Amino acid sequence: MGKLQVIEKKFEFGFRVFYNLFRLLPLIYSNTWLTLGLTAVTIAASVGNEIVNYKTGVIPGKFYVALIEKDEPKFWHIFWVASLCYIGLCLLMALMNFFSWCLYIQQRKNLVQCLHKLYYRNNFYYQLNGVDDQGIDNPDQRITQDADKLTKLLGTSIIPTVLLSPFIISYYGVKVWNTAGGWGFGMIFAYFAIGVIINRILIGPITPWAARVEKAEGDFRYKHVSVRVNAEESAFFKSAEFEHVFSNLSFDVLFRRLFAFMCWRFPSQFFQSFFDYYGGCMSYILQLFPLFVFHMYDNLKPADLSGQISNNAFYFIYLINCFTRLTDLAMNIAELGGYIMRVSEFVDNGKLYQTGIENDAFRSNSDVSDNKTSGDENLIEAEHLSFGPPTNSNIRIIENLTFNLPRNRTMLITGDSGIGKTSLMRVIADMWPHEGTLNKHYEKSDAYFLPQRPYFPVGRLSLKQQLVFPAAENGQDFEKDGEIVQILNELKLGHLIQVVGSMYDNVDFEWQETLSPGEQQRLCFARMLLAEPTIAFLDESTCNVDEGIENAMYEMLRKRSITYITVGHRKSLRSHHDFELRIPSSSSFLFHEIHSQKL
Repeated sequence: MGKLQVIEKKFEFGFRVFYNLFRLLPLIYSNTWLTLGLTAVTIAASVGNEIVNYKTGVIPGKFYVALIEKDEPKFWHIFWVASLCYIGLCLLMALMNFFSWCLYIQQRKNLVQCLHKLYYRNNFYYQLNGVDDQGIDNPDQRITQDADKLTKLLGTSIIPTVLLSPFIISYYGVKVWNTAGGWGFGMIFAYFAIGVIINRILIGPITPWAARVEKAEGDFRYKHVSVRVNAEESAFFKSAEFEHVFSNLSFDVLFRRLFAFMCWRFPSQFFQSFFDYYGGCMSYILQLFPLFVFHMYDNLKPADLSGQISNNAFYFIYLINCFTRLTDLAMNIAELGGYIMRVSEFVDNGKLYQTGIENDAFRSNSDVSDNKTSGDENLIEAEHLSFGPPTNSNIRIIENLTFNLPRNRTMLITGDSGIGKTSLMRVIADMWPHEGTLNKHYEKSDAYFLPQRPYFPVGRLSLKQQLVFPAAENGQDFEKDGEIVQILNELKLGHLIQVVGSMYDNVDFEWQETLSPGEQQRLCFARMLLAEPTIAFLDESTCNVDEGIENAMYEMLRKRSITYITVGHRKSLRSHHDFELRIPSSSSFLFHEIHSQKL
């Protein structure tokens, strides 16, 4: 799992929210024509919904006229027309919701794919999760939950309302002006303006608190994921009570932030509800102008007057409703601001991180030329090599390291725990920067790094997929099946084929949670042998197996003419290597040839 960032960024609602949303739109609309097409049909369904809604809005007035005039044929005609209109209205509302959700999931797909491309480019994901302790918190949450909530609010709530509101307000504004005059329209506009000002004041704190809640949600989820992944180790330590206490502490932080968030939402929710419901009262106040101020209906019959009042009420309340829908968006926009700022911060960090190594999958020997390690007589040359953690250039883990490893010879790197052996592997793999000279006379695609902790990607992948990882395909390559079976049997893993049935079938378990540590190391070793590297870097890759299996594993390397460099502590490893690089301290080193008899 990645690091939990201690530094918490403070976000504020303002112009920068809209600026960052504008910068994210190319990502959200990266599949341009399909996303624009879904936007267009969503707007078309919304327009149809508004047209039919207008037709149904004036129907009650017609009912009043027919009932007061006691005209039964007219009543039944209006009834059947109204029935069809309401059926059409419900269909259009369903279509509008359907298309808006299609728009949301397409926008989410676009955004997530762009974020993934950024995340896995130049090993940015390693920089965020394994190195950087001053960057952004919970990058996985920003790709999953934040991107989901951002696009859901945008696609299902904000885009249809914002794009249609100017036209709806213009149409019903003209209707209101013609019936209640400029005073009536002015009152509604002033009502809206007051609502905008109050909402702007009230939603200001919601954006930063929404971002704080999301961070606390990510930290709480991270705690439970760590418990799940390390459940066995935790049980051996008898740490259930500890995990219980600290899980509660993590949730307490989330609870306090959620409570504060709801407290800040309360005034805005109160005013939002008041603005919505009091609009109904305002619609009747506006009836005063045509009735008592302008005397526009003095000559109408009672039946026609009731119908006109009903229609006026619909025009007034609908215009007020259009304005209130915009003010209701304030709450959504405030929350949206938090998600926009978190996702845009992720994008900005990704764009700033231009250095790193390309995350190309390992290519087997069949994919490259035979002359793969041509060059100097030495395989690796280091002269005055110095390096430290990328996060602090003032710290030096290793200083002035010098050694030359001849070609086709093996090397064992030893030293106390924490002295910098794995860090040296990171430097050789170009994952950490360094000073001094480091010449590697081999192709990048020839090297295979086997890290200290075995890794099996989740997804209940087949045995074949785990063995060909990091290649993504699971093709029916039967030519290598015999070699796979042979390697698994040599590593005493032949029983895995019987467990899974077929190496091409997906399993119903996760490999990392099922295999023992020794089985995990051996299966990763089998994966390396199938990749057919020229040089292998092994970071304590046999520490969980007994010496007999360890001897067999190194013999398999020698049979395949694979040069290897090992980090380890066991004395038995010396018999499998030609040279030893001993690191007693950060500035003292001993590089010498091992003369002990090989097994």
